[in-house]
Amino acid sequence: MAITKVWIEEGCIVCNACEAECPDVFHVTEESCHIKGDSRKDGHENENRDEKGELKADLQSSLEAAIVAAAAACPVEVIKYEQVASVEAQTPAAVSEAEPTVSQTAPVIDADIDHAVDAALGTALNVPAVPVAPIAPLPPVLAIVPPVIAAKPPVPPTALIPDAAKPRIAKVWIEEGCIVCNACEADSPEVFHVTETTCMIKAAVRLDGKETENRVEKNGLKPEEGERLITSIITASKGCPVDVIKYEVLGDAPLVEVKPHDAVEVAAGPYIFDYVTAPNRQVVMPKTVPLPSLHTYQEEQKAAAAADEAKWAKQQADFESAKTKAVTEGKDAPKPPVRALPKKNDNDMESPAPSEAKDPDLLHLMDLLDGKVSQAFEQSGELTLQVHPDGLVETLMFCKGDASLRYEMLADQTATHYPAADGFAFSVVYQLTSISRSKRLRVRVLVKDGQELESAVQIYPSANWMEREIYDMFGIRFNGHPDLTRILCPEDWEGYPLRKEYPTLGWGQRDIDFREDRSGVLMRMAMEKAGNMGINLKVPKAD
Repeated sequence: MAITKVWIEEGCIVCNACEAECPDVFHVTEESCHIKGDSRKDGHENENRDEKGELKADLQSSLEAAIVAAAAACPVEVIKYEQVASVEAQTPAAVSEAEPTVSQTAPVIDADIDHAVDAALGTALNVPAVPVAPIAPLPPVLAIVPPVIAAKPPVPPTALIPDAAKPRIAKVWIEEGCIVCNACEADSPEVFHVTETTCMIKAAVRLDGKETENRVEKNGLKPEEGERLITSIITASKGCPVDVIKYEVLGDAPLVEVKPHDAVEVAAGPYIFDYVTAPNRQVVMPKTVPLPSLHTYQEEQKAAAAADEAKWAKQQADFESAKTKAVTEGKDAPKPPVRALPKKNDNDMESPAPSEAKDPDLLHLMDLLDGKVSQAFEQSGELTLQVHPDGLVETLMFCKGDASLRYEMLADQTATHYPAADGFAFSVVYQLTSISRSKRLRVRVLVKDGQELESAVQIYPSANWMEREIYDMFGIRFNGHPDLTRILCPEDWEGYPLRKEYPTLGWGQRDIDFREDRSGVLMRMAMEKAGNMGINLKVPKAD
């Protein structure tokens, strides 16, 4: 087959799809599409609508597939052509093998030549040649005439997709009812753009270059984008909770399996979270500030001073090198560097820094505990005493029973998780108050993950519920507690919610009654995509 003529009907939208498919034939201008003069026998370049000039003979077969693909890709179907059987390969040998027709008349053969051919055949077959009487010449007739093949009528472009062409999305649009849930943009961000009110088909993938819902225009996608993004578009369409994404596909669409939103699988039995097999829950760095302490502050100050000294030493070394180079080249010596003064802090609010312990209560406790104190410091008028875990009970007994201290009340007890700390994982803090002396003291102890502390209930009965809450939220156990059970979460709750690796929405969301409006749909989708954030999730089904 070969294409002899190709032309452009009225209605071209200058989308460049044809030139992308067959640049040797089509040239898209600002107003229309032209058939190139290099590809035509008449050498003219226009729409070829009136002349219907033929293509050059050597291009009629070689560009056939490209022209057919361009016609199929045209969104407004204005590319027309004539397609006939190719006659370039019709050689005399090929024609002689064809069935004889009226127009295929045998040529005139001289008798002597005929006799010589018969003799040669007889020699080859070891058959004696039989003399043949001369044959009177036949009336002159035409030589071999190639068969006349009527031109086939133009085939609709949509039916002319080459067998080797890959399937693609021709059009995609958004029906009414979008709930702007962002699911489509998450699956195919190159095609969909979710706004405050609806979802748009992006201009970059459309032939008309507009960004709308494409509900009215139903404009086509660029062929290369429709082929490249076919899987993501189908995934977005199947994942739409309200089923408003529609599309047209050319060819066989790939099979895309998408889990429906109303089919949330719930594992049988209680869920046990495994930290080893859940790398997305491994904590690399802490999400809190470093542990506030005097030692931390002193190390930070030393590091800052060392960095400033190294910077000044480098400036001096650079000056000496520049000075030596200037003397060698006979130039003036550079000016010596001047050490920069500390920057003036114009902020009227300064962060209080910790300082050495000078308060009598801290000094007295350090003498009583005899080496069980890790550090003691003051900051913003607050007293902090950090002790070793084995000296916690003794410290609390001194704070309450010593006549010079008299911290009668445990005002609060809490903990903080430091997952990336070195040597400890939790900081347990006891906020003590002396009502008679109007004074406060913070006692702090650092413990490792799994390490148990002695309960303070026998000294301060108010520690009962506080220690239960610490156990419930952090998993820290207290020896000697009369009833160490959960106090906020159910007994079968998985994990400890105030640890840094605990997911935001929790592992044990149960019996959530999603509303049927937009907020309910968004919450359901968020929890389903959260993985183990929605453990034990039960999605209500319609009656």
